[in-house]
Amino acid sequence: MTLSEGEARALLAAALLVLLAAVGRIWLRGPTAEMRATGIDPAGPGDSALAVAESAYALTQRRLEPLATGERIDPNRADEAELDRLPGVGPALARAILASRRRDGPFRDLADLERVAGLGSTTIRRLAPHLALPASAGPARTAHQGRVLPAERRSGAPLDLNRASAADLESLPGIGPVRARAIVRWREARGPFRNFEDLLEVPGIGPATVARLRSLSVVRP
Repeated sequence: MTLSEGEARALLAAALLVLLAAVGRIWLRGPTAEMRATGIDPAGPGDSALAVAESAYALTQRRLEPLATGERIDPNRADEAELDRLPGVGPALARAILASRRRDGPFRDLADLERVAGLGSTTIRRLAPHLALPASAGPARTAHQGRVLPAERRSGAPLDLNRASAADLESLPGIGPVRARAIVRWREARGPFRNFEDLLEVPGIGPATVARLRSLSVVRP
């Protein structure tokens, strides 16, 4: 996340105010059951408050730390705070990346990042130099590079979602192996899609993905 010096100072000041409020609450109430469960149960509530405050402050500083020259972050291993350090990625997008990773599996290349809600092609291109992905050992692959596209996609014709195989479906932006198999399973269980809105019933597919598919695919009976 790229911030100006003024914005960074404002964020740190806000974080300090929140931490001071937390210190006051913990000082009055003492350590909570959740804190004891994680091992934070010092002799006095003041020590508990200090430990929580220091941890939260360190996390805030970590989010604001700019990337070093040549530094790359692995989206398959990074936590929310590390992802937040990427240019153009704030807390909401960082959480979306983590949710997609848990739901659909690891990101193999830049094309897989298209399945993350809120990550557009422009942002992905900006992130490319700062990401460590399996495909980074060779030339960076953008969407669909290095994949065998179905005949329809090679000719520029839209892909029929009711007839495409799972492998063909993977050529579409935002559709990785997990979502491709989910589309095929939906068809097998319920029959062909009647319209694009039916896609919203497929696990893992939301309005943003459907909007991207409209210009590249068709739904024929």
